[in-house]
Amino acid sequence: MEISAEASRLQAIDEKLSASSGKDYLGITKGSKENSYLINFSDSAAVSRAVSRGYITVNGTKIELSDSVKKQLTKVGKKAQANRMQAYNRYIMQHELAVAQQQSETYANAAQDTHKALETASKMTRGKKVSNADEQALMEYNPQLYAMARIMAMLAKQKEQIEGLLEAEEKPAEDKSVEGVEWADFEWKSYETQLEVSFEGNSPSTGVVTEVEIDL
Repeated sequence: MEISAEASRLQAIDEKLSASSGKDYLGITKGSKENSYLINFSDSAAVSRAVSRGYITVNGTKIELSDSVKKQLTKVGKKAQANRMQAYNRYIMQHELAVAQQQSETYANAAQDTHKALETASKMTRGKKVSNADEQALMEYNPQLYAMARIMAMLAKQKEQIEGLLEAEEKPAEDKSVEGVEWADFEWKSYETQLEVSFEGNSPSTGVVTEVEIDL
């Protein structure tokens, strides 16, 4: 059975999906509708560069970004970046709390101080108020844990206003070498900016911009 030239073109596209913005390679998957695709921007830097260029390339076709889509991409991109940073710091905090707990079981004579430090850190990460004395005690007990708790408290209160965040995040490069505490034991999620693209009709078009959650 013969198929039309258009059907052949679409079949070829489905076999090899590609999406880019300049030199940035973007994520791409099939959408829920026929001839639709979901384009993923992994970080706010990729979003900013695409918005500056004013277009993306999907399956070899250049797609112009309207002013409305640019605004949506920028807004959702900032939100996703804030959520990424919050999720990353929560991931680190979970490990730090587990390490501290492990150490508290090893050093029984420091159990009381450890319990108080963990309680203070937990309250701070949830945006709860703690006394200056408790903050000072946590800082002296474990400066790194205190710093993480401060970051989490700030993000919890100002999540929507975070600007100038790091443009790339990396997984922890070295292990704490604490027996029984592994990075893989803790949940780590990331957030990306997603743009829907459709090839229905005479010319490609862009659809909704959303934030998507990804398990790492």
